[in-house]
Amino acid sequence: MTAPLQKPSTDLHSGDCREPLPYGQIPLESIQPASFLRKLRALSCATLTTKVLGYARDAMLVAVFGGGVLTDAYYAAFRILNLFRRTVGEGAVNAGFIPALEKEKAVSREHGLRFFSAAWTLIFFLSLALAALGVVFREELVKLTSYGFTVRPEQFILTAAVTAILMPHLIFVNVSALSQAALNAAGRFFLPALAPAAFSISIICYLLFINRPAAAGLPESLKIMGLAGAATLSGLIQVIILLPMLKREGFTLSFSNPFKNPATARALLLAAPAAAAMAQDQLSLFVNTIYASFLEPGSITAIYNAARIIQFPISLFAASAAAVTLPELSRHSALNKSEEFGAVLDEAFKTSALIIIPAALGLMALSLPVCRTLFEHGRFTPQQSLLTSGVLFYLSLGLVGFGINKLAASACYGAGDVKTPVKIVIFQTALNAALCFFLMRPMGVRGLALATALSSLAAAALFVRALRAKTVLPDGNPFFYLKILGASALMCAFCLWTARALAGLHPAFTVALAVPGAVAIYFGALKIFKLKERALITGGLF
Repeated sequence: MTAPLQKPSTDLHSGDCREPLPYGQIPLESIQPASFLRKLRALSCATLTTKVLGYARDAMLVAVFGGGVLTDAYYAAFRILNLFRRTVGEGAVNAGFIPALEKEKAVSREHGLRFFSAAWTLIFFLSLALAALGVVFREELVKLTSYGFTVRPEQFILTAAVTAILMPHLIFVNVSALSQAALNAAGRFFLPALAPAAFSISIICYLLFINRPAAAGLPESLKIMGLAGAATLSGLIQVIILLPMLKREGFTLSFSNPFKNPATARALLLAAPAAAAMAQDQLSLFVNTIYASFLEPGSITAIYNAARIIQFPISLFAASAAAVTLPELSRHSALNKSEEFGAVLDEAFKTSALIIIPAALGLMALSLPVCRTLFEHGRFTPQQSLLTSGVLFYLSLGLVGFGINKLAASACYGAGDVKTPVKIVIFQTALNAALCFFLMRPMGVRGLALATALSSLAAAALFVRALRAKTVLPDGNPFFYLKILGASALMCAFCLWTARALAGLHPAFTVALAVPGAVAIYFGALKIFKLKERALITGGLF
C-alpha cells in the first residue's frame, strides 16, 4: 500500500510509521455495524434474487440445448465478453472510479456530478471501440481463447458469430456497471443490484419462445445466435431500468470531455493497470476455457456451470461485502479515518468467513446431488452431471481463496494501492496456467478446476500477508476461525451421511433434506461454541 494505515491522527498516505492502532480493542458497536449489515443484507437479498433467476436460466439453457457442442460455443463466446466486462467495465469502475468519485464528492456534490459525466463518457466510448474491434476480429478472438475449436470448423464459425452478436452487450453492461457504482456510492444497493436480473429474465423468455413446437424446425445454430441476441438486448433493458434511479440522485448520461477533468485522468491512471486484477476469477476461468477447448465436448459447459454455483456464495457475501465496503473504505481513506477503515474491513472478512467456509465444505460434500438437481433435465445427461460435479468439487477447494481475493483487492483499491493486487494477480494467472498444463493430462477438466483452486489459495495467502504487513488487516482471533471450521466439519459430515443414506432417491430430495439440516447443524454448533459473531448473519435471531 502507499503507507501503513495508522491511528486516526495519521494520514493514510503519509510515510508515518507510528505504532498501528490495536484494532482488537475496538468495540463492535463503535464501528456502526448496523449500517454495514443493513447495506450488506439489502445487496445480498437482491443478489440472491438475481442468482436464483440465473440458475433457472442456466438450467433451462442446458435443458433446451444440452451440454455439448452448442453450449460450448455459446459459453466460450460469453467468456470473451465476460473478460472484457470485468476488466474494462466492472474492474475499471471498482479499481479507479469509485475511490475517485468518493474523493470528488468529498470536495462538493458538483465535483462528483461532473466527475461522473466525464467517467461515463470515457467508459461509453472505450466500450464502443472494444465492441467494434470484437466484431471485426471475432475469429481471431476465438482462435486466441478457444484454439481447440479450429479442428471443428462448424463449432469455430458458430462461436465467432455468437461472439460478434454479443459484443454490443459490452457497451450496455459497462454503462450499467458505472451507474450501479454511482448509486452504491450514494448508499443505494438493493434496486441497482436487482437490475442485472433483466439478463436472466430475457434469456428465460427467449428459451420459452424457442421451446414451442412452432420453433422446432429452426436450425440449432440459429437458435444459439438468437440466444446471443436476447442477451445483448437485455443489456439495453438494464440501462433503461437504472436511468430513473440515476436521475433521482442527480446523475445524467450527458457527454463531456473526460480529459479536461483532472480527476478522470487520475482515475484512468489508477484503473488502467489494475482493472484486470478485479477480474481475477474471470482470468482464471478464461485460462481454463483455452485449455478446455482441447478436451472432450461439454468441458467448457461444465466449467461454466460449476463456476456459476461457486459464484453463488461469493456473490452473495464476499463480492457483496466488497461492493458495500469499497465506497466506505474509499471514503475513510479520503478523510484519513484509518481506525474506521480497519474496523470495516475486519467486519467484512468475518461476515464473509461465516458463510464462505461452510459453503466450500458443503459444496464438496454435495457436488453431485447439487449438479443433478440443477442441470440434469431435458438434453443434459447423467454423464454431463458427473463431469460438472467433478469440476465443482475441485473449484470448491478454492472457494475461500476466491472470497479473500475479492475483499482484499477491494481493500487495496480503497486505500489507493494499485501495485499489490496487480502483482498478485499476475502471479496467480501465471501459476494457474502452469498448473493447468501439468494437471490437464492426468485429470482432464477436473485438473483445470484444481489448478484454479490452488492458484487462488496461493493468491489469497499473498493478499493476507500484504494486508497484515501494511497494518490494514488485524491479526484477529484464531479461535474465531477455528470455531467456524469445527462447525463446518460437523455440517459436512451430516451432508456426506445424507448423500449416502439417500443415494437411491432423486437427488432433489437429497438436496432438499441436506441443506436445511446442514444450516441448522452449522448455526447450532456456532451457538454451542459461543461464537457471538454469528449475529452478523443471523441478526441475533439465533
